[in-house]
Amino acid sequence: MEFGFALDPFGTVGKVIRSWRPRGCKTEKDYRDSLKLKLQKELGNQKIQSEYGRGSQYIDILVDGKFAIEIRKGLKSTGSLKRTIGQLDRDLKDWKGVFLVLCGEIRPDLVTSLKQYAKKQTGGLSYPFSYEKLEIIRRK
Repeated sequence: MEFGFALDPFGTVGKVIRSWRPRGCKTEKDYRDSLKLKLQKELGNQKIQSEYGRGSQYIDILVDGKFAIEIRKGLKSTGSLKRTIGQLDRDLKDWKGVFLVLCGEIRPDLVTSLKQYAKKQTGGLSYPFSYEKLEIIRRK
């Protein structure tokens, strides 16, 4: 099935990510490759790039040159939370939309901190996990 980009390209990419069911993934690279295949299958008419680099900034997956997807596996420390927020700060300035995909073991308090961060970035929208240009999606 091919979604394409109708009136809501950010929502379309989010729908594909939410429908993705990773299997057998052990590393962040495995998750990235699996998600890239899903996006290529569902959004066949859009350009999907993995490990997109610009300057010192790298994006795990870039969709149609507009939407960045960052994958984090095993977010378990405040240090990794700070690095993730730093990456999101840069991404939100450069891309029309950003998806943070959390995979594997994730500390619940860190998810709470990420939701609070996202809320501050967008003026306090209340829909859980989804904020204007930023969506946080958990996958096991």
